Amino acid sequence: MNIPELLRLLHNLIRLGTIAEVDHRAARVRVKTGELLTDWLPWIEGRAGTTRDWDPPTKGEQVILFSPGGDPAAGVVLTGIFSDARPAPSSNPNVIGRWLPDGTRIEYDHSKNRLFIDCVGPIEVKAKGTVTVDAPLIKHNQGTGVVTQQHICHFTGNPHGDGSSTVKAGK
Repeated sequence: MNIPELLRLLHNLIRLGTIAEVDHRAARVRVKTGELLTDWLPWIEGRAGTTRDWDPPTKGEQVILFSPGGDPAAGVVLTGIFSDARPAPSSNPNVIGRWLPDGTRIEYDHSKNRLFIDCVGPIEVKAKGTVTVDAPLIKHNQGTGVVTQQHICHFTGNPHGDGSSTVKAGK
């Protein structure tokens, strides 16, 4: 192997790039790095075994391309690098969170022991078993009430306009 070829392979081991295209069905992306546009490559997720994550990259997201042996065709893509175009959504070291493109955000502030969810659409909870809410006070935007086991709580006011809400607590 000659020296220029060896240098090319070394240069291709680890490269910065941006997502050029995403194929959600195949879970593959194409990366633009310098003058190179890669073929379709897998991206690295948090988990991909019996526990799996799905958080596809977005076009324009900055990434690292790892190419074993210096061959970009055999590469894998590591996402999650902030850039000027897509800066960090917070500078608070006590907050972890997820900011979504529609404006929804989920934050946990471990210094305040506070979970905050700001959802721009409906929230649905589906369970085949019991749903338990264990809290001394439950509030909604039109009133407050206390829910205890085997008691019915009456809220005054209701965002749906029928004048009241009833919450049943059971065993």
